[in-house]
Amino acid sequence: MTPLSNTIECRYLELSDEAGLALLYGETDGPSLPFLLSLMSKPSGVAWCAFLGERVIAVVWLNVIGNEAEIIDFRVHTSMRRQGVGHVLLRDTLNALTLRSVDRVFLEVRRSNVAAITLYERAGFATIGTRDNYYETASGREDALLMRHDSNKR
Repeated sequence: MTPLSNTIECRYLELSDEAGLALLYGETDGPSLPFLLSLMSKPSGVAWCAFLGERVIAVVWLNVIGNEAEIIDFRVHTSMRRQGVGHVLLRDTLNALTLRSVDRVFLEVRRSNVAAITLYERAGFATIGTRDNYYETASGREDALLMRHDSNKR
């Protein structure tokens, strides 16, 4: 871990944190911030954030139903990537889910997103399938990898 990872605080998203999320969702593809915030009005919607001081530097949005969860979006501020922030947030999120008796966590990721795939694999996720031609890209379509984490395999 980097020295930066020792100064990161992770906790559940609160309504007062909403303004700090805008920096993560400026120019981006994927789910919009208004869509993700709407998840929080549902009983299954959960978001976990990483902070550096008062600044939101990463967030993971989930749907949690019973003993299973699905990661809807995982975002690390561009200036904070490759510094251990994603690892810390994912580790703390998985620990919090385990405390809520969540046994399995699912996600999908672009096949070309090698950095994210590596992060997920190091955290214990395994590829369980693909969705062919799932994502639209500038040059055509791209597959999504489906991944699963079982809490008893950490």
